[in-house]
Amino acid sequence: MTYRRIDGDPDPAAVRRVTFVPFLPGGACAAIPDPVRLPSGPVLPGEHYLLDTCLRIPLEQAGYRFQRAHPVALDGDHLYLWLDGDRYRGRRPHRVVELVSGDPATLVRLLADRPDEARAVGDAAESFAAQGDASWFADTVRLLEPAYLRAETVEAGSGFGGTAADWRARRIGVVAGMCRSGTFLDLGCANGLLMESARTWAAERGLDIEPYGVDLSPGLVALARRRLPYWADRITVGNALDRCPDRRFTYVHLLLDLVPPHRRHELVRHGLALVEPGGRLLVSHYRHEGSTDVPVTRQLADLGFAVSGVDASGDTAWIDVP
Repeated sequence: MTYRRIDGDPDPAAVRRVTFVPFLPGGACAAIPDPVRLPSGPVLPGEHYLLDTCLRIPLEQAGYRFQRAHPVALDGDHLYLWLDGDRYRGRRPHRVVELVSGDPATLVRLLADRPDEARAVGDAAESFAAQGDASWFADTVRLLEPAYLRAETVEAGSGFGGTAADWRARRIGVVAGMCRSGTFLDLGCANGLLMESARTWAAERGLDIEPYGVDLSPGLVALARRRLPYWADRITVGNALDRCPDRRFTYVHLLLDLVPPHRRHELVRHGLALVEPGGRLLVSHYRHEGSTDVPVTRQLADLGFAVSGVDASGDTAWIDVP
């Protein structure tokens, strides 16, 4: 067979084996030690390479969980992809291993005895560095929309892998920043579960919250409207970077990973512009155990924003708008 670079997605039915080039926060490449190699293996019967195999193999072999995947090369039925994600220490079954990490050139040298893998690292590094915003957002929708739409629980349909109790424990920090009744805009609302939950949790504190939502995925917006028909006219398709509703909100919530890292400052600025005077921008960044990513408060400080408060878990911070 012949290894060749590709631009686009192969037919999922034609992919029988996958090899991954994982990238860590900060841009370092990662590999498995003893001997140094890339996570690789077959697509099992019934699996979709993107929705299933991209999750299973990196967890099993490298203790790594991906957030985005991008095809780079194809050799017959063998697909090479780069992954954007982080080390994982959560509840899903995973291998505990000290990954080999470094710049792409270092990984290429360490993989000299595996020439196809070394070549894949070089190609992946070039693709990863050159990816534009349109491709980044397309990757996000291509992965999240089908994954969320096929989810068996409402929590999974909002990108959360735990139970309803876990969801509450992990997401209730969003309402810690709510100090009065008002409107709530969730940028990146997926199936609308956080809109629904925020209203319920705020009511437990005596607050009346009217939720709104925006999501990049038309399929997820359609799902949210079906789930929440009484709010259907409040849920719209749009990019969190430039969606401009014809009003401002008491609270606006966003996740930093809604956009490429180099556009996070712009995202926060846009979120602040959507908050009414006296309101708050709520910014969440969820890190799992073992993550090398930095807390949301530090990320906001590094972006030049003054944090007004943070919830007990440290996952959600807020910025007051005068």
